[in-house]
Amino acid sequence: MRFRIFTNLWIRLILLALAAQFALALQTESAHAHLSSDSYIHIDIDADGRPSGQWDISLRDLDAAIGLAGDDGVITWGRLKARRAAIEAYAYDRLSIDGCALRPSDMLVDRHAGAAYAVLRFTAECQSTHAPRRLHYRLLFDIDPTHRGLLTLATPSGEQSEVLSPDRAEMDLDGVDRQTSGSFLHFVGFGVSHILFGYDHLLFVAVLMIFAAFRRSETGWAPLDGFGASALQTLTILTAFTLAHGVTLSLSLFHFIDAPARYVEPAVAVTIMGAAIDNLLPLLSYARWTIAFGFGLVHGLAFATALGPMRLSTSGLLYALAGFNGGVELGQIAVALLLMPLVFTARRKTFYVSFIAPALTVLAFLLALLWFVDRVEALL
Repeated sequence: MRFRIFTNLWIRLILLALAAQFALALQTESAHAHLSSDSYIHIDIDADGRPSGQWDISLRDLDAAIGLAGDDGVITWGRLKARRAAIEAYAYDRLSIDGCALRPSDMLVDRHAGAAYAVLRFTAECQSTHAPRRLHYRLLFDIDPTHRGLLTLATPSGEQSEVLSPDRAEMDLDGVDRQTSGSFLHFVGFGVSHILFGYDHLLFVAVLMIFAAFRRSETGWAPLDGFGASALQTLTILTAFTLAHGVTLSLSLFHFIDAPARYVEPAVAVTIMGAAIDNLLPLLSYARWTIAFGFGLVHGLAFATALGPMRLSTSGLLYALAGFNGGVELGQIAVALLLMPLVFTARRKTFYVSFIAPALTVLAFLLALLWFVDRVEALL
């Protein structure tokens, strides 16, 4: 009796964990299922020690902070120009360099990951080009602690990249910081947060996890016998997904392929629908890792939009890419560690196989279909 109560509790936990993922996803902007908030800062310091730079900030974030959209919810170029002074006042109050005054020089608009960004270009007037300088970053931390600033610093002595966060909101600008191990770990953390807050990528993993403790049979899904076999299959699926998106992520960042984000985003939604269909109908009668690998190629194109705007050199890009990709894998494993024991415990329960798993699969399909329709409409 106690065992039955215990297993029923695990089944409820499965439903709660996966349903929470879907509920959170529904709260995102329909056309942009990524909740992660980030900005891109590129600072050049010339041979005389004079800094200048460019700062790309999401219009979505600026709208949340100071209000940019009209009553219709649309941010037009006219409204953006009318609010330029407010945008610059808000932004430059949250970015500073010791001993220097930042001077706005221009404002443009660009798109990253299918979203619009304000591009703020600036110069700096410094009291002394030889005085120690430190950058201070405070954008959006007061309203969104998950926000990250992706910094690229180019100096005559070399290049460095860094992820700025509430617990690392400052950085020395005098030469290239040699604490590369710490910076690498920050990109690992950025990869973890990108998968955990990138709800369409996480939903794809969740759909694959619904039948992670099962194998294909002639009559449908059959439960695996041991936890070791289930864990090995899950690890194989996640690793295939990581390898695949690592391939296209690398090819995209090094400009061997160029897939516009506005087309990649609908394709990511299609991969979720494809995985959901395969849960219900064995249309893809191959090992599940092949499905994860094939669809992972598409997700890699979407991941490329996270690092691409940093405009890193080849060596810097490899460095950031290794940390980011490793973080994505760790984030996926964290999700698997949460869901795998639940799915394994419920794998022989008729109620889970016949009702819960199909219901969650259909819900995932409908949510992905909503994202697909909205993203296609955004193209028109």
